[in-house]
Amino acid sequence: MLKDWFPKGSLRRVIAGNTVSQLIGRIVSSVTIVIVSLLIAQKFGPEGYGDFVKITTYVGFFYLLADFGLNAVYLQRTVTKNGALSKTSSDQWRLLLGLRLVVSAVLVVVALVILSFFPHTLGQGYTPLVRLGIILLVPVIIAQAITTTTNALFQKMLRYDYSTNAQNVGSFFLVTTALVLTILSPISGPLLGVVSVFMGSLATAIVALYLVQRKLPVIRPTFNVGQFLGLLNESAPLGLALVFNLIYFHSDSVILALSRSTEEVGIYGLAYKVFELPLVVPIFFMNAVYPLLLQAQGGNPGGQRVIFIRSLQFLLLSSLTLILGLWFAAPLVTFVRPDFAASVAPLRVLIIGLPIFFVSALFMWFIIAQKQLVALLIIHGIAMLANIIGNIVLIPVYGYMAAAWITVGSEFFVLVATSFYVLPRVYLTDQKTMS
Repeated sequence: MLKDWFPKGSLRRVIAGNTVSQLIGRIVSSVTIVIVSLLIAQKFGPEGYGDFVKITTYVGFFYLLADFGLNAVYLQRTVTKNGALSKTSSDQWRLLLGLRLVVSAVLVVVALVILSFFPHTLGQGYTPLVRLGIILLVPVIIAQAITTTTNALFQKMLRYDYSTNAQNVGSFFLVTTALVLTILSPISGPLLGVVSVFMGSLATAIVALYLVQRKLPVIRPTFNVGQFLGLLNESAPLGLALVFNLIYFHSDSVILALSRSTEEVGIYGLAYKVFELPLVVPIFFMNAVYPLLLQAQGGNPGGQRVIFIRSLQFLLLSSLTLILGLWFAAPLVTFVRPDFAASVAPLRVLIIGLPIFFVSALFMWFIIAQKQLVALLIIHGIAMLANIIGNIVLIPVYGYMAAAWITVGSEFFVLVATSFYVLPRVYLTDQKTMS
């Protein structure tokens, strides 16, 4: 039966295989981070978990910022049939690695400088303990930048199983470190999670580089200012669009931390952590689909439309299925600790937005494949401004419920705006193919 649905060498099998590989890695990594989160939440309650959320959210923003759309540009520069590697692929990857190392090192400094301006009072804002955790965790920005760069090559090869293997090793180190520290109790609270995340991220980066070395003759980074500027210039529209997207995804947590109690940060943080789990489906699915959209971009517009339609069907069906399951499963967060009963309401608000987030991912990567990045930049820029203004006005008054609704509303705007660009082009492609 499976052979009939996924014949060897078929497009469906390639997409399914790479998506499943990423999901396996994500499931393993999610289970490990959940274990660490549960250790902190159960022992230290919403406030202790809230501090952990503040630390990881702040640092996470910067290592996601290091992405800057560079992987997408790398794939556009090195398009080959069936993901074959060439000398250009190798040279461009080494250039990408060199640029990422420079950018991530700069971001470490920027993160520490910005932190010095943040308020640090007890019970609200960035307390001395939170600031210490951030200082200890910022080197992870470099490790994550290396991992992101290796993923560009794995995506190019359509071999996300390599990425999964590296991630699984990192997950093992993360959970092992957490359990050992829990038993020995040399540190406690959010710092337990910080050290665990640090060890897991470092292990992932090392293993990923080892796997790259098995495929490329040389992995030494290339440092060339002129080529760096060319790559940054090419990726700037997409990079800025992703930065805008990143800001409006994380601004609510920062504004919550600055304007509401740490307990509320923990309550919303747990709800958001659960919400992030199903969001990996469109991310990983589009990671597998994007190289195929690029391959169909030139001489096979009809094939690109087929990929788009089938992707849309899968994303809609999977998101609706997940809504049904997660809506009724939401009260299970109280098993972490009864104090987290308040997390159910914001979690359900976020859950009903899943179809919006799933389809929006497809529209975004379709626009990227079309290289119409200015449109994407404008849309995400408007969404970011509206999101920040809404959070600043409403979160101090209505707390985490406002944050949840604004998150869904911002993505709905992005979906509607991108649909005006995407849907006519899909339809026109169909018409041209038929004529």
